[in-house]
Amino acid sequence: MQRSVSSALASLPSVTIAIAALVAALVGAAGPWVLRRIPEPAEPDADKTPYAALADARGLTAGLAIAAAVMAAVVAWRIDHTELLPVWILIAGVGSWLIFIDWRTRLLPVAIVAPTYAATIALVGLGAALLADAHVFVHALVANIVVYVVFRVLYWVGGRFFGGAFGYGDVRLSGVLALGLGALGSSQVFVGIYGGFVLGAVLGLVLSRLKIVDPRGYAFGPFMVVGAIIGAAWGASIYPT
Repeated sequence: MQRSVSSALASLPSVTIAIAALVAALVGAAGPWVLRRIPEPAEPDADKTPYAALADARGLTAGLAIAAAVMAAVVAWRIDHTELLPVWILIAGVGSWLIFIDWRTRLLPVAIVAPTYAATIALVGLGAALLADAHVFVHALVANIVVYVVFRVLYWVGGRFFGGAFGYGDVRLSGVLALGLGALGSSQVFVGIYGGFVLGAVLGLVLSRLKIVDPRGYAFGPFMVVGAIIGAAWGASIYPT
């Protein structure tokens, strides 16, 4: 029965894309509601805009819904296994919140990232069960460990020599993205994670030259999320396994 439902959806790609975009849009649209309820950091920053105040930004609900829908639709258009699509609907929906929050505050709230981490593990496990392939789950866990270690080292190096180039929120988020990418394949992990660095370096340089961001430090989370979407959608074709 599970296979027949998956096969039916796969035969109707436009329906799959539309459903993925709709569900992700609903998750994205919940962003302002979440922002009004998450706690502020334990060590308050006088310059930080409160999360509840961010929730009142004009057009935020529509903006997050559209961003989430576009990201989910891009992955749904390219993904090979619809069983793993719920993982990316979640990443697209919550990712739209994190892009906005990190861009405005340079923080990735653990109150959002930690539950997303748990939900991503559960959805990857569900996808592996539907595919009847335990390797999917194993690959996701291996990617999670490897990418986490890489980011943890970069976090240490950045703090030791570059004045905190990475925040620990980026380390946590890397684990979430690595789980989703690892379930799809090693090439998706490579493109998704490396793509985030490339986008952060290139666009960060452009934006700093335009004086839109501070060249000494800017939010890296948005580039990580977009890079992961690119990796999930085009990783296998860009860098075949």
